[in-house]
Amino acid sequence: MSVADQLKWALRHSRRQRLESILVILAIGLGIGVIITVLSMFISVGQQYSSIQRLDYFRTLEILGREDSLMWQQVPITLLGPEQDSLSWSGVTLEEILELQRRLPPTMHVYVEQGWLAATELLPEEVGEDEDWYRFRGNEIYIAGTVPAYFSFKNSQLAQGNFFVEADLLGASRVLVITHRLAEELFGDGDPIGQIVPLDLHSEEAVDFTVIGVLAPPDDSDPYMALNDGRTAWMPVTVHPSYRGGPDDTTHFYQIYVGVDPGVDLASAGEVVQSEAALLWGEEAFALRSPVDDWRESIKQVQRYALLIGMLASVGLVIAVINILNLMLARVLKRTKAVGLSMALGSSRGQVFRQFMLEAVVLGLAGSVLGIALSFAFAELLKKSLGGWSGGWGSRLGLGIALGLLVSLFFGVYPAYLGSRTNPVDALRTD
Repeated sequence: MSVADQLKWALRHSRRQRLESILVILAIGLGIGVIITVLSMFISVGQQYSSIQRLDYFRTLEILGREDSLMWQQVPITLLGPEQDSLSWSGVTLEEILELQRRLPPTMHVYVEQGWLAATELLPEEVGEDEDWYRFRGNEIYIAGTVPAYFSFKNSQLAQGNFFVEADLLGASRVLVITHRLAEELFGDGDPIGQIVPLDLHSEEAVDFTVIGVLAPPDDSDPYMALNDGRTAWMPVTVHPSYRGGPDDTTHFYQIYVGVDPGVDLASAGEVVQSEAALLWGEEAFALRSPVDDWRESIKQVQRYALLIGMLASVGLVIAVINILNLMLARVLKRTKAVGLSMALGSSRGQVFRQFMLEAVVLGLAGSVLGIALSFAFAELLKKSLGGWSGGWGSRLGLGIALGLLVSLFFGVYPAYLGSRTNPVDALRTD
């Protein structure tokens, strides 16, 4: 008997006991569907972790006051120093920021970013009703005060001109680096380099700034750069409206950032930043936050529930397999006489074993197909409720088929073995 004939034999017997076969397929499909969903989520999380490390947002460490960090208790915080007897955070000066930059390796970039909205007479005060919200309305643009290290970390590319440098920062030069889109809005097809942009910084009169650089259009590879080609202009933080003299005529920054280049281990980078910052400000004064740590903790919470559900589904699948094993044993016993007749007519023990195994494999694969379909439905439910993660077709198909074959072996081998050991003489004597 050929394999095709044995397969037809398995399908025919499965159809004869249709209700039992449907129940077997449903039990296998439900268990495999849940297990595939959980395993696909774990695989997808690993893939996401590899991808998010390429995003600027997840490669940015934030240094802030220990007291301010209490506002972030809903997400994990890596505290520097003991928790008790914390010192109040008095912020850091620009000189200390530049000093921290000199102490860190060139793969780490210390910067600040201060935001402000400013109007300019070069843009019309009114725009159409369909104006995009993120590009602001009227003649306002978003201005960001920062330091040269910001552009190094963002790997910003220039279409024209130059970035401002540390001399511009320390000399409080009134210069701007603007986006490609803003250059078109302000100057049309004209050359923006060297052009004057008057900005209303809520002072008595507009302040003139000179355009020295225009960013190249972005490639949209980083979804967290929402303003990467909007109405945005960067200026040295020393001429930004938020740069005010304190009681001692020195501006203090209460949040600074350390950007880490791609390929650098974030955990090791955090340790380096901790040690160098502690030498400057003391271990008890500040906290270090990492978006990757926050992301990991939120993922762990979801994974705990998913792992519990997966374990329950696995237990349920094992119980189902045991029950299916009993059903298969009952099927073998019902067909003892037919098996004995088949062996008397020339069928070998190996052929009988393959016949019963093929029947088990057919049921297992049918259950795995159902489980793969159910896993996509479960993934949609996760996406709606938890913003879930799901693997692609390849991983689901591979996991589904592998689990189906594994389940088939569990509930098929022993009954098939018993069937192949049937004595034809004894079998033909039974009623």
